[in-house]
Amino acid sequence: MPDLISIEDLSRGDIEHIFSSIDHIRRSPDDFRRALAGKVVCMLFFEPSTRTRWSFEAAAHRLGAQVLSVPDARNTRLELGESLLDTTRMAGFYCDAVVARHADDRVMQRIKDTIRVPLINAGEGRTQHPTQTLIDLYTLREHFGGIDNLHIGIAGGIRYSRAAKSLIAGLRKFSNVRLHVVDAPHDADEGSAFPPALGELNGVAPLEYPSMKEMIGHVDMVYVVRVQQEKFTDPAAYARQLQKCRLHRGLLSRASAGLIVMHCLPRTDELDADVDETPQNKYFQQARHGVAVRSATLLRALGHRTANRLIGASRPC
Repeated sequence: MPDLISIEDLSRGDIEHIFSSIDHIRRSPDDFRRALAGKVVCMLFFEPSTRTRWSFEAAAHRLGAQVLSVPDARNTRLELGESLLDTTRMAGFYCDAVVARHADDRVMQRIKDTIRVPLINAGEGRTQHPTQTLIDLYTLREHFGGIDNLHIGIAGGIRYSRAAKSLIAGLRKFSNVRLHVVDAPHDADEGSAFPPALGELNGVAPLEYPSMKEMIGHVDMVYVVRVQQEKFTDPAAYARQLQKCRLHRGLLSRASAGLIVMHCLPRTDELDADVDETPQNKYFQQARHGVAVRSATLLRALGHRTANRLIGASRPC
């Protein structure tokens, strides 16, 4: 069954096939208006979401599917003690596919074990966010023409970010990609080394920098990650870590030629609004890609013959 629980479930060939589907969806959206007519997709969001939930719901509607949405666990019997797995089991009975988000790590496999329909992970704890990674990789491929041989910079709370960890896992599918990092640990972890296994790409350790200022001239793309203020107990420690990672327009003069800036959003103080009107800004383009990317994942999950014919694929998209 074509679930999508982790970006590691996909080979490079799978990712490139999804990219081809996204290209077709963007080029000819009217071809897909009824591709999933008669299907019902359940959105189970046990954690707050704006862009991910909206783009999944928009994707399902644009493909002709109907949507059952649970945007808040308080609207379910979980509030009265029903177990998570019983709730998800009901979703599996009533729907053709489930899109789920949850704050706990390793919960998606437990959900998957209770349902008999495809499951798409819309964000899991601190570990997985595969559809965001597809958006990120697709944005890189669109801008640079490919992903091989790129120098990728990530700055912020990398250790705690599912988007950053999932992106790093996705980059491992490509050749000769080099990772550069500016690590912003919480005050409880301040002084501890960046985990080398987290940033290793195909046997090569990441290059570490003390600040965004030192890193920005060495990368093709900088991915800014939120520094999670709510996780700090010491305001001074938060201010120190934020200052290391904060990107503002003035730093772009130090950037390598052709640099682009990405962020999965929402942002706070780590990415200044003065970057919005610069040519380096690609984070709004990332967000715009959300509907097409998630349309492709829904089509892949539901394996609709019409969609396969429209895309011209020999296997489910």
